[in-house]
Amino acid sequence: MPKEYALDLKFAYTAEEAYLALGHLDQAQREYYRIGVWALDMPYMVIYTLFFIGVLNTLWNSRRFVGLPVGILVMDFFENILILKILKIYPRQDELLVMTASCFSTVKWLLVGFLLILIVAGILSWINQRGYSHSKSSEVRL
Repeated sequence: MPKEYALDLKFAYTAEEAYLALGHLDQAQREYYRIGVWALDMPYMVIYTLFFIGVLNTLWNSRRFVGLPVGILVMDFFENILILKILKIYPRQDELLVMTASCFSTVKWLLVGFLLILIVAGILSWINQRGYSHSKSSEVRL
């Protein structure tokens, strides 16, 4: 499926944009989209959540950021459930349903952005600590 029609890949969308995108898909493509959400996206949420919990724990040596990947999972889950409902009732249009799904999408992507910032900051901190410890050890040797 072309990614420009996948609602879960968009940062935000209006009801008009959502139904225009879905209108470009035929019945088979919409069914493929539904199967993709169930078979690929739902299991993938668990995998990326566990992965990013591990990355954050490793980089920050703390469990204080565990809630961030879990928050992304929750937003992604509700976004997927709403998208599945939108696909199920299509061609009937429900503006409130689409706007709610879009809100979950937007919050998900904002949390992903924050996650990326934490990962980059963690990597820079790790590099800085390694550089500092190497310079300290070379000072002691002299």
